[in-house]
Amino acid sequence: MKGSAKRLLIWMGLIIGGGMVVLTLAEAGTPSRGAPPGTPSGELRIAFAFLGAQRLIPWAEVPSGGIKQYQILIYDYLVGCTDDGQLSNETGIAQRWEEAADHLSWTFYLRQGVTFHDGTELTADDVKFSIDSLFEPKAVSALLGPAKGAFKEVEVKDPYTVVIHLKQPAVFLPWNFSCATGSEGMILPKKYFQQVGADAFARSPIGSGPYKVVKNAIGSSIELEAVDRHWHVGVPRFKRLAFLLVPEESTRLAQLQTGEADIIAVSRERVPDVKAAGFNVFSKLNDQVVAVYMQQQWDPVPIADKRVRQALNYAIDKEAIMRFVFAGQGVPAVMYPIGSYGMAGGADPNLEPYPYDPQKAKALLAEAGYPNGFETKIYSYVTGDLPEIPRLAEAVADYLGRVGVRAKITPMDRAALSTKRQARTLSGDLLPWSTPNRSLAIQIATIMQTLHHSKAIFTSTADPALDKMIEAALAATDVEEVKRLVGEMHRYLYENANNITIGEIHTNYATNKKVTSWDLGRNLYDINLRYVIRR
Repeated sequence: MKGSAKRLLIWMGLIIGGGMVVLTLAEAGTPSRGAPPGTPSGELRIAFAFLGAQRLIPWAEVPSGGIKQYQILIYDYLVGCTDDGQLSNETGIAQRWEEAADHLSWTFYLRQGVTFHDGTELTADDVKFSIDSLFEPKAVSALLGPAKGAFKEVEVKDPYTVVIHLKQPAVFLPWNFSCATGSEGMILPKKYFQQVGADAFARSPIGSGPYKVVKNAIGSSIELEAVDRHWHVGVPRFKRLAFLLVPEESTRLAQLQTGEADIIAVSRERVPDVKAAGFNVFSKLNDQVVAVYMQQQWDPVPIADKRVRQALNYAIDKEAIMRFVFAGQGVPAVMYPIGSYGMAGGADPNLEPYPYDPQKAKALLAEAGYPNGFETKIYSYVTGDLPEIPRLAEAVADYLGRVGVRAKITPMDRAALSTKRQARTLSGDLLPWSTPNRSLAIQIATIMQTLHHSKAIFTSTADPALDKMIEAALAATDVEEVKRLVGEMHRYLYENANNITIGEIHTNYATNKKVTSWDLGRNLYDINLRYVIRR
């Protein structure tokens, strides 16, 4: 059988298995011809399972689940980063920065001549406005970490110099405003935002990135158009980008086949067949750490007892889940949110994942007063960075059922779940989730603050001892001290089984011939689409 015919049969089987039939093998998209040299041309269509609320205001929602992928093309960051996750003075608005001798301020020197999409120049006033906005009551700036507690005020010294004054040292502050982390460092235009208001800005935002928004169809798509020349990227490769909301993987696969999409998020189990069908697959290895949160452990619910939390960890066969839910593309991990990358940031290398031991799980449940188990909920939802969540929820519920814990699978929209987490209305419930694998000590300390400090909006714990460790790590001015505290927190979470840790997994994207090279990088919540759009 000739190669093309073989690929057709493989692809037909792949799509049929997902519930759709495609009978022709369309030619993979090619860049449009005829555009003058040095001019953006053609269109790149990207199909994700999740686009978030599409507010397009960086501090309006957390950057996970695919949200950062389009925001990073619209906005520039105060501090730049390299593809491999290091800080850069070449790719951000700040061309250099320095910490004061007393550690109570940071000065950022901005490059001149950067303009927003409306032609106005980006200055220190816009940087101050963007940082100040992170402290508004409605802002979601969960990854700001130590800077939030240490923050005093932002001073504009001149149009191209900004000073951030602190109440206490924040030695890692530049990282918090860089593209290596979340979205907190994105810079918005003060005058335009204040002129039109938040709602109008969300509908028609402007930034200084290589692409501008031309259409934001809530719940459907986001369409971007390239600027003629970006101060750092230069001339973008593609004239138009379209981010498509396509929750069903079978539909995304069909769109890749017909050329309706050029890049799609693809589940781990589909990778071998997608490759065999002649498409490219690019992966971030061990990119995500996967767990099931046990929500609101401070409430009078079964999971408030450490023995119950330990039992739920022993009840689940993580290696089997890695094989059958994640297609063998990952390994069990010790304790969420710290993965194997965390060894470089101080995590304890001597800890081992909780083994599968259902008898021990039953014994611990009986010891805690639940010999017949108990009832709870486990949520199921669709998200671009973890399309296996519905099957993960089913597998976890099945394993828990074998030790007497009756977890009712409850479908819910991810955005609604985030709202309920913030409102603290998930008492005792189970919530599958993932977070990027982190290697920098301050990044680990920051995500610990976000997920486990009693005052954090997304916390699942309220433990004074853990709070004290987190606060000490965030206040430390010595990197080695932060690493030591990361090790302490790692061991503490493990002993107290504060999360049901599943493992760490690869993240995969399939492309047609429009994208033949792609370094997905090492930055948090980011698959480095700026690499794809660079010439």
